Amino acid sequence: MALKRIRIFSVKGMLILLMTGLVVVAIGYHSLSNRHQAIVKTKLLHAFRIIDPDWEIRRNDAGVVLESPDLLVDNIYQSMDGPQAMLNLDLNPDAAAVKWITGFKAEVYREGTNVHNNDFLCHTNIDFFDPIHYKNLNFPQRINAQYPRLGTLSNGINDLQFPQGYGFPVAANDKFIVASRTLNHNIEDAFFKVKHRISFEFAPPQSHLKPLVPRALVLLQDYDRENPYNPNKKKDPSLCTPIDLKNHSFLNKEGEKLSAHWILPEGNHRYEFDVTYQLELKEDTTIHAMAAHLHPHAQSFTLYDITEETAVYTFECENYNNKIGLKKVPVYASEEGLTLYADNSYKLILETKNPSEGFSDMMAVLFVYLYDREMDDHLRSQRSLTSVLD
Repeated sequence: MALKRIRIFSVKGMLILLMTGLVVVAIGYHSLSNRHQAIVKTKLLHAFRIIDPDWEIRRNDAGVVLESPDLLVDNIYQSMDGPQAMLNLDLNPDAAAVKWITGFKAEVYREGTNVHNNDFLCHTNIDFFDPIHYKNLNFPQRINAQYPRLGTLSNGINDLQFPQGYGFPVAANDKFIVASRTLNHNIEDAFFKVKHRISFEFAPPQSHLKPLVPRALVLLQDYDRENPYNPNKKKDPSLCTPIDLKNHSFLNKEGEKLSAHWILPEGNHRYEFDVTYQLELKEDTTIHAMAAHLHPHAQSFTLYDITEETAVYTFECENYNNKIGLKKVPVYASEEGLTLYADNSYKLILETKNPSEGFSDMMAVLFVYLYDREMDDHLRSQRSLTSVLD
């Protein structure tokens, strides 16, 4: 009889512990931010294979096409908040020759459709693994010399093609990280799956193009150091209200942390930031492609030559009229290019128009692709050495 009571008590105890654990987990989950709930939810859905958890990779001489795992859209997801899929990728496995990326594209397909839906593309980040990239190109002095992001495609801009004769070199066994995140500003009762399709285009085999080097120019804003998320605007009205300083803060030229992601106030606003130190120009060079990563309510984005007092280039953005989102952000690509001068100073200028009192956020990053004379000379010398050895 005593044994039976002990067994009953043990079962009841286990059930109580289980229920307590579930309650604690539920409370913990609901206390998470929308972004972190999406992370947990996506990992569980993929781990238990409730939705497709696998990447599909298709390769040929013309490029690589990736199809992401399923991502569940079941909520309003602001920029940077939605479910995400990540992949470590070798774009040039077991190849003896350098390949050249000449363009890349990101598309999002809602289940049951075969047309890209811009509303669900938050961003696709493409990073290269800096130590392997430059080691395999026999150029180790470049390691850790720059932020290793090839580019970002995002809401309103899902395709970038480099001009004829230019590309980004990829050595054998080069490692890349692809991270693609979903967005949903408008559908409140959403409950459907999407997939991201990311494609890389290559130049024909044995091509020798002019190399481009990417620079990510980030428009940064200062914030209240004592109370960053509730700033005293009376003390300084120019201070922003940052979002997620842990992941989206960068250093200015004085080494101070500034915010790259902030709450966008209602009305018209103009933001400026000197990015001369981010360009790191050692000599005059030319821009041959540009792509802007912006959030809804951006109106125009300008790279401005402070020294010459003139705009280098302005991106005029088109927002949707009947919903939230960037309908189109232009890209720039040119064989002739735009000249940047090592002795000049440059800044970014962002114009915004937020018509609503509701929550809006902003980021502004300009990816510029510069002719890389140093890499060009290096690759030519490598080819000459190879031909001599052969």
